[in-house]
Amino acid sequence: MTRKALVLGATGLVGKHCLTQLLDSEEYERVTVLSRRESALKHAKLDWQVVDLEKLEGCQTQFQVDDVFCCLGSTMKKAGSRQAFRHVDHDLVVLAGQVAERAGVQRFLVVSAINANARSPFFYSRVKGQMERELDRLDIPLLVLVQPSLLRGDREDKRPAEDWGNLLNRIVEPLTRWTDAHWLPVDGSKVAEGMVGMALEGPDSGRYKLRYRDFLVYAGKLRDRQAKSGQ
Repeated sequence: MTRKALVLGATGLVGKHCLTQLLDSEEYERVTVLSRRESALKHAKLDWQVVDLEKLEGCQTQFQVDDVFCCLGSTMKKAGSRQAFRHVDHDLVVLAGQVAERAGVQRFLVVSAINANARSPFFYSRVKGQMERELDRLDIPLLVLVQPSLLRGDREDKRPAEDWGNLLNRIVEPLTRWTDAHWLPVDGSKVAEGMVGMALEGPDSGRYKLRYRDFLVYAGKLRDRQAKSGQ
């Protein structure tokens, strides 16, 4: 069976790795990207479309896919204000979910955060939690809330908090391998592998949270799948 996928946020840390995994996978015959900017990337299965993300409601045709990988996200510094941050990390993500629901998407996987909590006193956590709550109300068979802690990897925008977290992680990770340690920093590539692995090897319905150990498990399942198919 072949699938079609849609990626939002394909120029970000997790999104770009997600796109690579999807293009390399034999299970996906077409991968559509909706982005604000053009890309020099070329691939026989890739359909890269430059669109105004504010007008996702007009992209119903592009959402005629099996799986949506939503990697949209910003930072307070990059967004410039709380309102602008909420617009990207909540409003646009929820809008994508609503369009996916109307299009009959089977699987919606979205990057959130480990500390997402709709009632949190902290703005960032509250926005992520409220986004998750709105998506949970939609009639999409499989919703996967991907909840990494600090992300490791090369970004276009440098994030000092993540740099400090990564330094701390190098010190404490050897001492915490036996725990769930959901708060540990994780490579963006591993999160992406976990997302694609979950889409291919996970359940077909329900609501799930994907965290640190889950990334490792489903990334492993993806690699096993690729090995069996000779990829």
